[in-house]
Amino acid sequence: MNWISRSGEIMLPERTFTMNKKILSAIVVTVVAIGLSALSWAAQESEKVTLMATKDHPGATGTALISAQNINIEANGLKPNSVYTAWFVNMKPKKHEVGAGQPPYMFKTDSSGIGTYSAQLNESPFGKWEMLMVVLHPTGDPGDMKNMVGALAANLKAK
Repeated sequence: MNWISRSGEIMLPERTFTMNKKILSAIVVTVVAIGLSALSWAAQESEKVTLMATKDHPGATGTALISAQNINIEANGLKPNSVYTAWFVNMKPKKHEVGAGQPPYMFKTDSSGIGTYSAQLNESPFGKWEMLMVVLHPTGDPGDMKNMVGALAANLKAK
């Protein structure tokens, strides 16, 4: 087979070009898949936040794992068999709060005072809200906003 044309150009067999095109296509698909996977992982990245006890719950401890899509709270030392809710709160310029996750934003502790809460979020709270608060509802009604008592809180620094 003659690899050089009459005009002096190098000619490659069609089979070689097709094979190289398939390899190039596979490389491009692989690079795109890796890139999308990395973006997806970054979007799912969570930040662990330590929840600090309030004066009304001095023995309480907890952590929250927060991403743009989810919040997961684990708490100990809370009042046994009680109802708690989770809130994102801003104190300035005036106090404003929104439930963390999906209504009714609540969890119930077990007989040892251990509670967990998991919910989907519509957006990341970082940079929008100053703090995360977990509050006790002594009446057992998560809708009773007049009698709630702070239990745990954490500052949410901007990411």
